[in-house]
Amino acid sequence: MEGDAVHRCAARLDALAGATVVRSDFRTPSLATADLAGRTLLATRAHGKHLLTRLSGDLTLHSHLRMTGSWTVVRKRRADGRPALPRGARAVLELDTGVALVGVDVPVLALLRTRDEHRVVGHLGPDVLAGVPTATQDRFDRDEALARLGRDPDRPIVEALLDQRGVAGLGNLWAVEVCFLRGLWPWTPVRDVELAPLLDLARRMIRHSLDHGTGMTTTGVKRRGENHWVTGRSNRPCRRCGTLIRFRPAAGSGAPYTREVWWCPSCQPAPVGAPAP
Repeated sequence: MEGDAVHRCAARLDALAGATVVRSDFRTPSLATADLAGRTLLATRAHGKHLLTRLSGDLTLHSHLRMTGSWTVVRKRRADGRPALPRGARAVLELDTGVALVGVDVPVLALLRTRDEHRVVGHLGPDVLAGVPTATQDRFDRDEALARLGRDPDRPIVEALLDQRGVAGLGNLWAVEVCFLRGLWPWTPVRDVELAPLLDLARRMIRHSLDHGTGMTTTGVKRRGENHWVTGRSNRPCRRCGTLIRFRPAAGSGAPYTREVWWCPSCQPAPVGAPAP
């Protein structure tokens, strides 16, 4: 999941601040005995792709949605008055406002002291959306981000952008699209990339998506099938030059920061003698 989608989720959860939990139910072994009844929701903040829902009593519910999870507010009730839970509910917080906050298929759920949040997000790089109301960071440390991105000069740029320890919040879509817009072959070594304009462009794009609710559109067109330059467009003509878009699947790559990659071989030419991806 992309960082802007996580921040939008954080905003929905943060709107519940001030409500008190009247009943909680965690359907995951590590939290099976946890009881949040009586605690008040204080705020929800995001760092990269991590969500931190803070409660009274110095307690934080940490969640990571990965590719499958979501948080939803349930208002519908069953005949017995209990929330009508969707399939896959793994965390249920019934609130005194009459709604239930439900985590669906959330793969990572943990409780920790709010003062210990650094244990789950401290290793991450600066959040590309630092400074927005739902961010844990007030400002984006550009110099720190550039230094982290440049630590491994031989690394392919598309993998460096996906490593949350360098810059937090960029997912596969933004990494692939920004490489296209900068004319970069995705496997260009970091040492051969102008990192500052690349990072600045990525931040402008993801911030625009968050501020304007464009659904991660990169072309300016919201219609499905026309909203991305290369993502999801394998064997279709490039919007700029007409060359067929290439695709490399992630399966079998073995690298933790390798994902599906789309690129235009004409607009993003590989260096002479570069090995096939």
